[in-house]
Amino acid sequence: MIVTVVIPVYRDGMRAMAAAKAMLAQALPGEWSLELIIVDDGSGDGTAAELANFADPRVNVIALPENVGRSAARNAGARDSRGSVLIFMDCDCLPCDDYFVAAHVTTLSHSVASTGRIVGSGTGFWDRYQCEASMQRERHHGAGMTYVGSSSNLAIRIAAFKAIGGFDTVYRTYGFEDRDLLIRLARIGTVAWCKDAGVRHMDALSLEGVGEKMFAAGQFASRRFSQDHPAEYDSLGYRAVDARHSVLLRFVAPMAGAFARFGARSLDRTHALQWLPYPVSSVVARTIGAMHYLAGTAASRIPM
Repeated sequence: MIVTVVIPVYRDGMRAMAAAKAMLAQALPGEWSLELIIVDDGSGDGTAAELANFADPRVNVIALPENVGRSAARNAGARDSRGSVLIFMDCDCLPCDDYFVAAHVTTLSHSVASTGRIVGSGTGFWDRYQCEASMQRERHHGAGMTYVGSSSNLAIRIAAFKAIGGFDTVYRTYGFEDRDLLIRLARIGTVAWCKDAGVRHMDALSLEGVGEKMFAAGQFASRRFSQDHPAEYDSLGYRAVDARHSVLLRFVAPMAGAFARFGARSLDRTHALQWLPYPVSSVVARTIGAMHYLAGTAASRIPM
């Protein structure tokens, strides 16, 4: 039996190489073998050539001729899979231990999909913030919100993946493509939380960078998700900061966006999140992120 790990990459060859090497070192049950598919999403910068240097028959590099976005790149990897199990991980992540794949495979014996924790890579503010966010997702999952997982740490039976049509390729940029997939998977079977399968996010986060992702999610992905899954959109709390649902929010969104951008740059420059008390820093980070999201929904200029 084969488990296929799919890692999409866009202009990030060095970290993709590190992620691939970590996956190839995974310890698998005796009856399982591993294949690794790295999808270069039209990087156009030599990334595909760099990755092609892998001299390992378990590695298959797919070089897409143009950038097609997060969802389509993952689907491209899945189409070439020979396995009965798919595991998706981002190129800026590493498995927390050598039993990451085995833990997901075991969990899939009684579920159609499996998600798990995402932790930071150090001891600073962002590392603690990511750990606490992951613990919150686990609590929400246990309370029935089985769509809170991430495509950075996701395992799926390939039959289930094909049955629901894979990732929705409307989601090209950051945000909601994993939530949408998990909601559709939960309609055909159990989506489990695998406590023993964690990944370590290796990216050096900044408030400005996180804010840009939240803006993009609000501008591009939020409309489709909120229309297709209104109840889940509400339960995740996004409607409360969606300018398309409130005249007042539409009015304040431009000012909130400008303030959030200025605040993010200033706080990053002064490293304030590192020396402020953590409860204060975490509230500031969430608030700045919410303001970016609000501004993004206003920038979409599409009425609901």
